[in-house]
Order: sequence, then C-alpha cells, then structure tokens
Amino acid sequence: MFAHYHQDGWVAAHTLHYLRALRNAGFVTVVLSTAKLRPDALNDLRAVGAEVILRENTGMDFGGWIEACIRFFPIKAQLLLLANDSVYGPLTNLSSFIDHLLSHDADFYGAVESLEIAPHLQSWFILLRPEAYRSSAFSALMCTPMQAMSNKLALVLKYEIGLSQALASAGLRYYAAFSFDEQQVIARRHPYNPAHILWREVIETGVPFLKVELLRLNRMRVVDAVKWRSVVASRDPLLASMIQQDLDHRGVEPLPRFGAMSAWPFIYWPELRRTVLSDYRSSSKRGDWRDSLHLVALRILVAFAVVPRRMHSRILSRKESRKAS
Repeated sequence: MFAHYHQDGWVAAHTLHYLRALRNAGFVTVVLSTAKLRPDALNDLRAVGAEVILRENTGMDFGGWIEACIRFFPIKAQLLLLANDSVYGPLTNLSSFIDHLLSHDADFYGAVESLEIAPHLQSWFILLRPEAYRSSAFSALMCTPMQAMSNKLALVLKYEIGLSQALASAGLRYYAAFSFDEQQVIARRHPYNPAHILWREVIETGVPFLKVELLRLNRMRVVDAVKWRSVVASRDPLLASMIQQDLDHRGVEPLPRFGAMSAWPFIYWPELRRTVLSDYRSSSKRGDWRDSLHLVALRILVAFAVVPRRMHSRILSRKESRKAS
C-alpha cells in the first residue's frame, strides 16, 4: 500500500523507480494517490503493475492506508508493506534489504526506529508479517474509519507512534534496520530524527533510502546533506540523476537563517552536530566516563550557542518591527 502525492499531477521518475523495485521484490502494489493524476501518469503507474486508487487529500498517508485496509481486508499475503513517496530510493537492491529484515525474528519491521516522543518505527516503510497485520491491535487502528485529527501532531501520536506502540503492547515484536543502542547516550536522553541528522550513517547501515524533505527543505539545517549526490551515485548513478531531476523541478529551499533555528529543539542546532555524531559513533558503554563527557560537552556547547542565538533573534525581531512600522 503506497501513499502518493505530486502537486503537478504526475508520477516522478524516482517514484516509478521505487514502484518497479517493489514489483521486482514480489509485491502487488496499490497506489493511493491524492494527486489529480493526468492520463499519462495513470498509464505510467499501470505500466509498473500498480493498481491505483484516487482519493481526497485527507488524513495524510494513514488516511490512505486505512481506506485500503477497509477496502481489501481480509487479505492473504506473506507480507504487507506500508510505504510512501517521501523517500528517494531504493539506492540498492530492495529484495536484499527485505531479506535482511526478515532474517531477524520479529513480527513487523521498519527501516528506521525513532525515539522521539516514544520508540516507534518511522511510517514511511513498515513491513508486517501476517501475525501483525491480522492482529486485533492492527485491525482496531487500521481497519476502522479514521478519526478526525485536530493537527498533524495528533495524527502522528494516534497513528504513526500509535501503530508501533499498539502492536508492541499486544506482544508483537519489531526490528528496525537502523536503531539506537545503549551506547548512544545523547540520542537516548535527547531523541532526534536519525533519518535527517544521521542520513549518511543510516544509509551506511544498509537502509537504501534518503528522505526527500532533507534534500528539498532541510529545515533542520543538516549542512552535509549537500553531499548526497556522491553517496547516492556511488550506489546507483541513474537514481542520482532522477533525484537531481526532481530537485530541479520542485526546487530546493535555501537553508534556514541562523536565528530561525531557535524554534527547533537544541539537539538540532548545527553547532552541536559534531558532538551528536561523536556520541553516535562512540564505542563506549553505558556508565563509561565518556558518556558523561559527551553530555558535558553537549551542555557546554548549548550554553555557548544560546546567547548568540537569542541576540540574533532579538536583532531580527527589531528589524522586522522597524519594517512593519
């Protein structure tokens, strides 16, 4: 079940690349599109073997997946995959990646685990065995008409985080290709989105995807994201060209101004990136003196960064007030 949207009513080349990879991996794909697809776009989707459902742009990806579950369940499949077009990929063989996931003893799987708010699988790639998708916990959330959500955060809490939490509470086990362990003390005390902050490390772990938002918007000011092309091209030169084509067409937002980052949790501040990376790469064990050193270094850097950020924000505010007056 593949959630799709494009503002121009077409299917980008990199999305067709992903859908072909899904077909080659043995999936029968239902594309749930909230775009006003042109006839040639529909033909492109059918050419890669996808069934297409056009729907209103409500409920985001989970709205589409829930609509599909209600329509098609019960199903008999070895695996059920929830995916979307918010990533570029796969950078490497998708079948091999799925085989790697399935080699671990679990009931459902994800590409990346997030610790933000609560441990959960990021919803852009969730793979479920029958024990998971046939469970009452899954049905209660995904085979029931979607509740009205007041905002995006409410939707994330109820569905993205809620799905992993509900299945885990029912005794079902999950495995993520990328997850933090006990060694990463900063990541566990100050959770952040690894698909952005550690995008290269996530790929090097074996996850063959790169977030579209990281390259197009980069609101978290991940400075080394500009090096994406060499990382992708070394794995799939053709996909690198498709990504560049998409970025040229849809545009890339300039990096946020320094002061604009003050609204984000401090763990995303670019001044702290080296310390965060050092914490991730550390081979120390919990309780080791290096854990404390990383936290001390983080707090010192935050202290030094707060003052200039606040000053910069005040200067910007004064300039905007003068313009308004």
